[in-house]
Amino acid sequence: SGVPITGSGVRIGIIDTGIDYTHADLGGCTRTSNINTSGCAKVVGGYDFINADNDPFDDHGHGTHCAATAAGKGTLTGVAPDAKLYAYKVLSSSGSGWSSTIIGGIERSADPNGDGDVSDHLDVISLSLGAPDGDPNDSLSLALDRAVSLGVVAVVAAGNSGPDPRTIG
Repeated sequence: SGVPITGSGVRIGIIDTGIDYTHADLGGCTRTSNINTSGCAKVVGGYDFINADNDPFDDHGHGTHCAATAAGKGTLTGVAPDAKLYAYKVLSSSGSGWSSTIIGGIERSADPNGDGDVSDHLDVISLSLGAPDGDPNDSLSLALDRAVSLGVVAVVAAGNSGPDPRTIG
């Protein structure tokens, strides 16, 4: 129809190392101990599963990169520049983490305010993660299946360990 799709009204969860929400292209917000009440216009919510607090600030850089690709708006423009972001810090400053923290981020995306009512689930979650071979019945797969069954679109990396054979984990 010729109308540009900008992501307006879409909420994207970045399940990664957090987001540097002070970056100008990602809201330029003030660093806060509780992103959920900060009034930031771009990164509107999230949780830090590594440090168990409400400040999912990126101390690695990968999550910020993923957030900018998805919804950056400024010097560079992401795929959906008018979308709102939720930062779920499930990976440490070294870029590594545990299945339990990743599952925590997935589950929070299905119920962002943690009130048990999943009608406010996020629209999309981004997981630019690598892991050893899994199967459809492992805990990560089942958590993603539950989120998807609620209407969350999951975008998951494939080949983060590439380009060699058998590097899609």
